[in-house]
Amino acid sequence: MSKRFSLIMFCLSFCLSIFLFLRFDSIRFEYGWECDFCNKLIPFGLKVKEYNTSCVLLDEDDFNLVGTGFMYQTTNFIIKDFLSYGYNDTSIIVKCTDSLNTIRYLTSYETGYKSKKGNPEISFKDLSNSNFEQVKEKYNWVVFNHEEARRVTFKRFLSAIGALLSLFFIIRQLFKLKSKKATD
Repeated sequence: MSKRFSLIMFCLSFCLSIFLFLRFDSIRFEYGWECDFCNKLIPFGLKVKEYNTSCVLLDEDDFNLVGTGFMYQTTNFIIKDFLSYGYNDTSIIVKCTDSLNTIRYLTSYETGYKSKKGNPEISFKDLSNSNFEQVKEKYNWVVFNHEEARRVTFKRFLSAIGALLSLFFIIRQLFKLKSKKATD
């Protein structure tokens, strides 16, 4: 009976580890990191890629759209830090700083061209602080916090290790049960 009880405990441990892995994976998205098993998407097929301590917003063809050092025809500043972004079904707002550490907002607009996959290509233009205050509640916000994202990623890693260890012990217990039945 104790072997069956330990098998049940390992199965519960496996299920809990898988649940925690999926939960931590989806939480990574809230800190600006990609999640492997969640369905959270940014409009226009965009994705975020982390490089060292900064992040870049990529289009579906992996072309950099927003990041440190970028300047657009419609803006008069160079992006120093990419702090966060907000998205809804139709547009994206980027919160960044310029070389004077002034917080700036950029909003997306469609350029009129289509990507290879058929999504509209976008670029960004300056958004005034007053216009930002009017629309900020209509967006889902992702704030880059590399320290917290690394902690969540470590927890995700630990839960994956827990799932693998639990699976190992489940298989081991099943073999023990099978060998016990064969000798009986």
